[in-house]
Amino acid sequence: MKKLFQRVDRIRASGYATLNLNPSAPHYHLNGKRFPVLDMDKPGLRSRVTLLVDGNPMDFTINDIL
Repeated sequence: MKKLFQRVDRIRASGYATLNLNPSAPHYHLNGKRFPVLDMDKPGLRSRVTLLVDGNPMDFTINDIL
């Protein structure tokens, strides 16, 4: 849990998140790219993070983000 909270704190401080997706993910072509964060749920193992990707909001889990 400590690593999770550190990740959430880093994302909130910078306002940006870098995607770390599995090769089987539908948006794998975005892997490794950095996007601005629009919204975050409370910190948890499967919490939602909304990123602004090419002008469109997209939801990812905290596990999909570095």
